[in-house]
Amino acid sequence: MNTWFTSDLHFFHANVVKFCNRPWSVEDQTEEIIARWNSRVGLLDNVYHLGDFAFAGRSRFSKVVDIIKQLNGHIHFIRGNHCASELWQRIEYANIPHIAWIKDYHEAKIDGQKVVMCHYPFVTWNGSHHGSYSLHGHCHGSLPSEGRRLDVGIDNHPDQQVFSWDEVRAHMAQQDFIIKDHHTEERP
Repeated sequence: MNTWFTSDLHFFHANVVKFCNRPWSVEDQTEEIIARWNSRVGLLDNVYHLGDFAFAGRSRFSKVVDIIKQLNGHIHFIRGNHCASELWQRIEYANIPHIAWIKDYHEAKIDGQKVVMCHYPFVTWNGSHHGSYSLHGHCHGSLPSEGRRLDVGIDNHPDQQVFSWDEVRAHMAQQDFIIKDHHTEERP
């Protein structure tokens, strides 16, 4: 069983293809993202989707559910700024077997590593002064990584893919350990 991370798929958002220079057409976006996801993610894998899954309201409930059912893995959803609350309340109670949970923020230990997950980037986060990782979306690759923080959005992956846990760890190993809060040794 593997662990994967992604965000900002923006299903049904026509302009995101143009804004983010995605290498597919608006018409092909849904099928392309599903194919890319399923090419990496196995049926029993864990996936953390960190917000903005679909640019859709309550009226597209059945279409969003249809997409979720086509995706491999046990999916943990964190809501983003484009996650319409009425839609996600309905999805939460739809009893889709491979949805693990839906929430706004999550902390986990993965292979002994503390990971803090939210749709939005943080300057400092719980355990950052002890080396915890912060994974987020929202920025579509426009915010440079700093310290142990990474935008796991599809537009920040070099192949517009979900990030593997190995890719996250490799990225973090290349980053400087930066403390930006009151836990630093030096104080002004």
